[in-house]
Amino acid sequence: MNRIHLPHGQYLGVTSRLALGSGGQTGMMLLRSRLFAEKAAVAPLLLSFDDQPDYPHIRTELLGAGLLAPSTTLLNLYESLRNEPPPLAPDDAPSLPELEALTAEDFAHPDGTVHLTTYKDDEGTPVVTDHRRPDGSVYLRRGPDGIQLADRLNRVVRTFSGTGALRRWWVTRLFDPDPELPVFIVTESRFALRHLVPLNKRPRVRLIHVMHNIHVLEPYQPDSPVNPTHEPVLEAIPRLSALVTLTQRQRDDIRARFATADNIHVIPNPIGDPGVPPAVVAREPRRFVMVGRLERQKRFEDAVSAFARVVAEEPDATLDIYGKGSRREQLQAQIDEAGLGASVRLRGYDPHARDHLATATALLLTSRFEGYPLVVLEALHRGCPVIAYDIAYGPREQVGAAGLLIPPGDVEALADGILQLIRSPDRVAGMSAAARPIAERHSVEHYLHAWQFLLRTVASETPETSEVSTAGPESDPAEPPPPAPGPPTRPSSGS
Repeated sequence: MNRIHLPHGQYLGVTSRLALGSGGQTGMMLLRSRLFAEKAAVAPLLLSFDDQPDYPHIRTELLGAGLLAPSTTLLNLYESLRNEPPPLAPDDAPSLPELEALTAEDFAHPDGTVHLTTYKDDEGTPVVTDHRRPDGSVYLRRGPDGIQLADRLNRVVRTFSGTGALRRWWVTRLFDPDPELPVFIVTESRFALRHLVPLNKRPRVRLIHVMHNIHVLEPYQPDSPVNPTHEPVLEAIPRLSALVTLTQRQRDDIRARFATADNIHVIPNPIGDPGVPPAVVAREPRRFVMVGRLERQKRFEDAVSAFARVVAEEPDATLDIYGKGSRREQLQAQIDEAGLGASVRLRGYDPHARDHLATATALLLTSRFEGYPLVVLEALHRGCPVIAYDIAYGPREQVGAAGLLIPPGDVEALADGILQLIRSPDRVAGMSAAARPIAERHSVEHYLHAWQFLLRTVASETPETSEVSTAGPESDPAEPPPPAPGPPTRPSSGS
């Protein structure tokens, strides 16, 4: 492919937390950063805000899996403050007060030292958290009076009103010292975005948010109640350099409902590492596949219910479900109760699950909502037809002639669609032939050219606001109070 020429500048990718095995939005952040590094000779900084202590392991795993380019630097707020040379407070700076009246509990770091200490009152409520350096000194304290940065002598170097002020201060410390160099900040996390929005007051900053999921609650219609976690994103649109949606339909729904500037761009997800398309092979005529987290959003129970009717008419039909999640036992009970144990099989997590799409009759997708499901693209790349609920957003834009769209929640129609493909091998062959051209429109090259256009567009902006000080404000009147202190967060199984 032709070299992608991105605007000259510093590139930061920011997320609230980064965990091994995270879901689609983290995967897309990693993919975009790797593509920028490999195809455009840009070395992004990836920044995370969570306080999980095992980032050396995370880096090793991501590099080993090829998800992180060697030229990309991954930095974590707490890891950086814990390990970097500590600042020095003035001699007359106040010291962190002693906390003898509270009950302390230490949490270990993987290196054997103390990661953090929580302090509880007489009722057992956490009231203060101390984040500690390897030598045991406190580098950051969270408490009722805000967040305090300390030197090795426990003297207060700086006080922040809350989490957002701390995060902005840290991010701006990483800015290139050239005040004329543009800084492109791209975030997928709506939780990180609310703390980053004030940075867009700086003329050199271009703040871009990528919306990976639906922004409304059930019944997931354009006029449904807004998901409260997305309200900060929607309210911030006029203050962003750009908002990216994955479908034109979501862009239109947002623009029809909210007063926004003309800064919403559509960039669908690509197929990240397609490799050579699998050879055209005979598809197993009665085998269907599902891949995803076993959670409420994915609505696997509908597929199990549909398969009860399918097996009654076509006893040799099978459904293999790949993934793990909190609903495994519930699904297994449903399978057992329906007597489908030999037909519907929960295969658990399999890193090669998507390879089974190369020979399956079809992929089933029964989600309540999506953003732009990557598993559908991966199926199409493998020539696998798709039977999907026609939900917001994604399947309607992706499937085309390569499958069937089913009214959401219509289990009978889902069963009918499965039976149609079992009984119509010629139709399956036609859908399979139509799948790969659709997948080709989701190439990395298309994706990078779309980002090139977007970044060049925002690079040409001339903000009207004046530059604020490099250090940034230490307090923010709109800053929410810091969250209740507690033990360190743990990696999740996915998103």
